[in-house]
Amino acid sequence: MALRTTLPHLLAYLSLGCTLGAALGCARDPAHLRWEADFYYTEKLYIDGQHQLASARFQVLRAQATDPRDADEAGLAACETLARGEAKTPAAACYDALSLDAADRQVRMRALLHAGELRLYDLGLEPDGLRIFEALVRRAPDTVAGLRAIDHLTLHAKRDPQRREAMVALFLRMERAAPDSDLADNLLLRAALLLEEDTQSAGWAQAVTLLERYEARHPEDTSYVDAMMAKARLQRKLGRFHDEARGLERVILTYESSYVFASYALDAHKQATERLIELYRSGPLRNLERAEAHARHLPQMLRKPLKILAYLVTIAEIQEERGNLRGAVTTYRDLLATWQRRHADMRENDERICGEEPAATRKTCLAQLDRHPPIETREIAHARAAIARLEARLAGAPGRGGPP
Repeated sequence: MALRTTLPHLLAYLSLGCTLGAALGCARDPAHLRWEADFYYTEKLYIDGQHQLASARFQVLRAQATDPRDADEAGLAACETLARGEAKTPAAACYDALSLDAADRQVRMRALLHAGELRLYDLGLEPDGLRIFEALVRRAPDTVAGLRAIDHLTLHAKRDPQRREAMVALFLRMERAAPDSDLADNLLLRAALLLEEDTQSAGWAQAVTLLERYEARHPEDTSYVDAMMAKARLQRKLGRFHDEARGLERVILTYESSYVFASYALDAHKQATERLIELYRSGPLRNLERAEAHARHLPQMLRKPLKILAYLVTIAEIQEERGNLRGAVTTYRDLLATWQRRHADMRENDERICGEEPAATRKTCLAQLDRHPPIETREIAHARAAIARLEARLAGAPGRGGPP
């Protein structure tokens, strides 16, 4: 693909091309170099807001291009320039034409997508836009444009509940028509997510069935985490709390594989763990031992999370609920030590910054640090009060020990 960048980069690229051409016994076509320069100049017109003029010039550049890829890029630029201006109807017609005669299939499908977007969101031609998106899903299930079309159809159905049932039926018909297509899984998932928006339990149960089909296709693929989270939410709505918990624990198990390869936790891992703590601590599956295990795993999984103090409070509170007063005191003391270490690190960094100041202002910088002691968060006050209360209970307990 020909280079599209700023003028300094373009000149450097052209210079490099000439240098390599001399070394390799080849030279770039002067006509193509002029085409590149004209394209850059026309981009400037587009940036300056001269949309009609820029679009006309891009169309000329498309006709003059000797490389089909350059022609397609100029064609897209011509349509986009019109769309950014006030000429929405001509822009839609421009995309229509490009969707028929662009050299590259991906570009044709991309043009068709933009044609549908303009009709749906800018021109108020809702039926036409939706028909284009449906056609895209059928014609181009292996393209990014096809996936974007599903996004638009899903968003439209979410905004208009009266169309939700019809859109679910459409997705399922398209999935049945091509169950092995690249978009079949997405059609199943989006249908289930739309059914999740339903207010009736029958829709939720159908969504669970669809998600189970989705998962069965990917038994060892962590990409279905979103589907498992959706199914857990549906199980909760249906009152199937044991099924919800089993699903959430499967989500957490996928952390182990993501950790090995990328050393990070997904938002879904955090959300699943927090919900399990709720289920086992105060919810219908009350089991404080399991609640504490998940509460301990959460900060370990997130690796030095910003909310570590709040997570430690949760662990300590569950320990106290279990009757493990000494363990709760230890956790609260760990919380205070964690806070102190965090602020010691911040102080060290601030002092390093002050050390880089000129000698005349260095002392003033350090004095300002002394005037701003660490701010104690609410967890600190809570921990100190809890330690005093628990130690008093331990001191008054038989044998000065109380529960282990």
